[in-house]
Amino acid sequence: MSDRRVLGFCWLLFTLFLAAVLADGVQFVLRVPLGETGLVKKTILGGLALHQAIGGGLALLTALIAWNHKEAFGFCLETVQETRKVVWPNKQETQDHTVVVIVTSVIIALMLWGFDQVFKRLFSIILNLGT
Repeated sequence: MSDRRVLGFCWLLFTLFLAAVLADGVQFVLRVPLGETGLVKKTILGGLALHQAIGGGLALLTALIAWNHKEAFGFCLETVQETRKVVWPNKQETQDHTVVVIVTSVIIALMLWGFDQVFKRLFSIILNLGT
């Protein structure tokens, strides 16, 4: 798959995510001054809510402007090209690293639990001295 195609697919996913976020933001902005009635419940194009259409339009506009911006497009294209150079671990290496992370997490959790028990006992002794 070509780098431009991968970038286009990622750009599409980002645009859909941005549309959902902006639609929620527009819905909030429309709801605050108008309450639950008014523009919040308005639908257009056979069921598309107004805030979804505005959010989608803003996301599409943002994506098109960024796509045509030479520096942003070049940076993203270079990122895709650099990602192709990454050497990914095989299954055995992934399993080994996962075991190391789990064992280390358990050891650290036990250490923190131990410190918590010591400090709890210490503060209990200190607080009981004042009574």
